[in-house]
Amino acid sequence: MSDKFKLVVIGAGPGGYVAAIRAAQQGVKTAIVEKEYIGGVCLNWGCIPSKTLLYVTELKRTIEGAKRVGIKADNVSIDLDKMRKHKNDTVKRLTGGVKLLLEKAGVTILTGTASFKSKNEIEVIDGKNKTSVESSNFIISTGASPIELPMIKFDGKKIVSAREAIEIPSVPKTMLVVGAGPIGVELATVYQTLGTKVTIVEIFDAVLPTLDKDISAASAKALKKQGMEILLSSKVVSSKINKDKVDVSIETTSGKKDLSYDMVLVSAGMRPNSGNLGLDKVGVKLDKHGFIETNKRMQSNIPSIYAIGDVAGGLLLAHKASHEGIVAAESVAGGGHLADWKTVPYAVFTDPEIAGVGLNEKEAIEAGKKIKIGMFPYRAVGKAIATLASEGFTKVISDADTDEILGIHIFGPHSSDIIYAGTILMEMDGTIEDLAQMMAVHPTLSEAMMEAAMNADKKAIHIPN
Repeated sequence: MSDKFKLVVIGAGPGGYVAAIRAAQQGVKTAIVEKEYIGGVCLNWGCIPSKTLLYVTELKRTIEGAKRVGIKADNVSIDLDKMRKHKNDTVKRLTGGVKLLLEKAGVTILTGTASFKSKNEIEVIDGKNKTSVESSNFIISTGASPIELPMIKFDGKKIVSAREAIEIPSVPKTMLVVGAGPIGVELATVYQTLGTKVTIVEIFDAVLPTLDKDISAASAKALKKQGMEILLSSKVVSSKINKDKVDVSIETTSGKKDLSYDMVLVSAGMRPNSGNLGLDKVGVKLDKHGFIETNKRMQSNIPSIYAIGDVAGGLLLAHKASHEGIVAAESVAGGGHLADWKTVPYAVFTDPEIAGVGLNEKEAIEAGKKIKIGMFPYRAVGKAIATLASEGFTKVISDADTDEILGIHIFGPHSSDIIYAGTILMEMDGTIEDLAQMMAVHPTLSEAMMEAAMNADKKAIHIPN
């Protein structure tokens, strides 16, 4: 059997399905290949299910904390079966919706594992069935997978990745989380709230080490306040499954520790799913980490083969993958714009939430910028005080010479929603003065971003400058 298309997208995650729909909207005969689940990691065991669990556990913490304002609620507990059902129903609804959108757009959905036979042909294997598919163009959107560490290998039950952890197979009494990146700290927050005693071990000297230092420090403080133990500048050197426990040796700043845990979550980064695609047969170039090298149209060195999302490297974020999918699809259709992202916002859905866009303080200094910084604490924001969110803050970084905003970072509830205003302004080359003059509704948490901009020029109203 052989089919021919103008575009075949490999991988139906948030980059791939968006690319396929946009291409079909423009009259491109399009197919999409998915080996497992429509929606990819994001919808099935990443972004969506994790945020569902985080929402439920946040409700528990909120109710327990409401005693401070007079609400009486004792013995707050979570029905694990109902929580799992809510997660599964959410995933089913969203993935079913994406499948329907693909079908309505006229995209042919192929199930199986794809590999290149030539620059214009792939083979799709689904069990014993093999299908040859020809296309003028391909978009690779195969994502990334959790890195397995040699000293602590996955067994899927006691030593797990996020994929297994998201199912909440049980609530262990103790858990070690290896890696204090976004995935690690988010799932640590879920399990700690469910009653697990969580320890986080991080090889670098900070929680969320890629984020701004002030955000990182505040996050570490918040996680410890929730009851977590955090071992920084530390690493796991060996592990062994011993009946119902995992025995782990950890090198710490105070010496070697031999400890046992009921479960270990390894969240030590992601590797691109660029293997087993037959890319060597067609000469597609990879960087030293296995990511596919692309230009600003998301083309590889083979003009008819594009790559988007996690497999193409950069920030491994679902929304970035979706935007790259649109760029690639429009390029195949003969038009479009370039993937020249000035601003890519991020968020970490811990308690409290974290979000930001642009450079952090260290990155700005390393880029040779002369900077000025404005900060505004939530303890000076009326809405934050009223809603028990006074530990938060907003930090704004700007170029001292041009006044251009270089980065905005927020620590507090609803940060992922608030940051959109900053993203828009930065995309339009906005300045600190522009941000300071943008009206924020009173009373809202977004007032802190406005006043942080004022503080950068020592003009904040509601704190001493």
